[in-house]
Amino acid sequence: LKGRALPAASPIPRDIAGYDPGLETAAQLYDPAAARSLLDRFGYRDRDGDGFREAPDGKALVLERWSAPTSLARQEDELWKKSLDAIGLRIVFKKDRLPELRKMARQGKIPLRGDGWNADYPDAENFMQLLYGPNTGQSNNGCYESKAFDRLYERSRQLPDSPERNRLFREMSRQMEVDGAWSLHVSRLRNELIWPWIKGYKKHPILQADFQYLDVE
Repeated sequence: LKGRALPAASPIPRDIAGYDPGLETAAQLYDPAAARSLLDRFGYRDRDGDGFREAPDGKALVLERWSAPTSLARQEDELWKKSLDAIGLRIVFKKDRLPELRKMARQGKIPLRGDGWNADYPDAENFMQLLYGPNTGQSNNGCYESKAFDRLYERSRQLPDSPERNRLFREMSRQMEVDGAWSLHVSRLRNELIWPWIKGYKKHPILQADFQYLDVE
């Protein structure tokens, strides 16, 4: 993304109520040697010498990633292949338009894909609801279901913006991480160019509401 993004440590991006600047994660580290060691430990080994690992039961292991037919998605696919080749995992790529990908995801038909989210309102709850079990088939495109996560989410909805609610969000982030629900990537940055005759402009945290404070003279 040419430097226009920041690494994500939780589902909640910066500048959103509930974001925890002290939250760090080891799950996002790029460490091929550690990845190879973990795969060996759990029985994913190259048994036939072709350079790719098989499942613990000896069956072929092929990951399947779906993505849109765009230049950015092609670059992402190339990076995925290069990275997985380095640890001996075979991956194939399938393409479809973004609306179709999201439809199939809601139906639980896609094993691996990437997506993003633009907040509807600047609060952590708007992001955590993407992981809430009862939202499966709606906004929970990953079909993630965790009773522990859901209990924390339901408790957080009863609280105002507060340290106690932020603590629950932190626990929810850890639960999601332990369960491997998402592989977090980045929060994107936006550049805004404003003509000098634009007066009284205030950047709005919600993308679609960007222009409601413009006062042109």
